Amino acid sequence: MTQMISLHITRSIRISSFLIPLVAFGMGSLSMAQTENSHRTCRQWISEVTQSPKGAPATSSAAGKSSITITPLESDPWGVASLSEPERLAAIQCFLTLENDLRPGAFGGAMRFDVSQTFSQPPVNLAALYAISYIYTGRYNHAAAVALRGDDASSTDAAGNYVTKPSAVHKAYRAYREWFAQVRKLGIARAQGASLQPLDGSGLRWY
Repeated sequence: MTQMISLHITRSIRISSFLIPLVAFGMGSLSMAQTENSHRTCRQWISEVTQSPKGAPATSSAAGKSSITITPLESDPWGVASLSEPERLAAIQCFLTLENDLRPGAFGGAMRFDVSQTFSQPPVNLAALYAISYIYTGRYNHAAAVALRGDDASSTDAAGNYVTKPSAVHKAYRAYREWFAQVRKLGIARAQGASLQPLDGSGLRWY
């Protein structure tokens, strides 16, 4: 009887010795995965506006009259709601460095299917401003299109597409930087509570 009890205890110790490092490894792997998902670098944020999103279905805007594609109409495809305030502020600051990036943006055109206007491909700098407002509001389709409106803010290209003028984009960056200075002092929640919007007082608005 004593030998059986001793054998049972020995086996239990061996199993426990095997399971403890295995569980610890699993918990460590989960922690690492959570950390990787929750802390994006500035380069990773920039890739959201400079590279085509993986697996995104391409749907032509305005019933096929434009080659610009509409990104998925999800309310939060980048998972902004799960970000902490410091992470959101860091992402906004990162996007504000792209004012002079004139490469084609990763997304553009209408953000809603009820928009009939067609749009030229927006540059990265305009897509970055759109991304900032997404991070601030938490809504990807916070505007009808990746385009700005206002006095002398737009033109029409040879194909009849709506084009946001570069001068309007630079004006918007000035407004966004002034707004961001206030947001950093107040915090996002208080800034939203005070109804602070990036383009207030600039004469510009999103389409």
